[in-house]
Amino acid sequence: MQLSYPAPFGAENNPHRTDPVDPYLQYPFNCCGRKTPFPCGGHLDKLGTPQGASVASWPAGSVQNFSLTGIGNHFGGSCQVGFSVDHGKTFQVATSYEGNCPHRNGGEAASGQKFDFTVPADIPTGDVVFAWTWYNREQEFNMNCAAVTVTPTNSSPPPAAGSSASKSLPSAAPYIYTSNGCTCTCDKPQSARALLQRKSAEMFIPAELAVVEKRQSDGYSKGVSMPYQQRPGFLIADTGNGCETPHTTAEVKYPNPGPDVVVGDGAYPLELPTPKDKCGY
Repeated sequence: MQLSYPAPFGAENNPHRTDPVDPYLQYPFNCCGRKTPFPCGGHLDKLGTPQGASVASWPAGSVQNFSLTGIGNHFGGSCQVGFSVDHGKTFQVATSYEGNCPHRNGGEAASGQKFDFTVPADIPTGDVVFAWTWYNREQEFNMNCAAVTVTPTNSSPPPAAGSSASKSLPSAAPYIYTSNGCTCTCDKPQSARALLQRKSAEMFIPAELAVVEKRQSDGYSKGVSMPYQQRPGFLIADTGNGCETPHTTAEVKYPNPGPDVVVGDGAYPLELPTPKDKCGY
């Protein structure tokens, strides 16, 4: 599998690509008799060139999605997505998907392989690198990257504690949500960041420390907002670095998943990579 949206560097669907298509995007690192450059398969040299131009624009704090496509979803696995704001020198995790990533019953087309995530609200704005990583149950690692632009949040800062505005926040139009035969109606904020600001204003605490409760029915954990620069980096394993993920019988449980975790369907148990000293925990 490989990243479909946003279109990664070197992909057939990248509108800025002029070099030949990278035929190894959907294959694991160091397969096929070659050593894969790390990170991003060696494509970060495109940054600052026409081929490294942004392919998507996302407001900070907004809910977005990525999609996957390609041969062989390996009946699941575990994934992480995140960002680099320093041209790929370091990466911070946005969301960790523990199990059922890719969707084991979603097929190989992008239409069946969509995943939601939230852009960190306090990520520096501008052109950044978005990255997706994946571990299947064959102890294989893959990583694709794309150039995206993070724009300022669409929401206004929360009013000062105790102000009249903080006590009377306007509601957006009702939102009707249907899932698994259950329909409910609730206020829909203009963005995920707006919801965070409304809740934090009501509780008179800073937005950066507000507790965000994601829908348990969708497999989301409850997390506490974490400053972007304090978010963990990606787990790097199965690359010859001494850290290895579970083989065959389990999917990866991330030792440092970050504040946003999506738990899979439970078809396979979750296990930590080993050994601890090689895997950063």
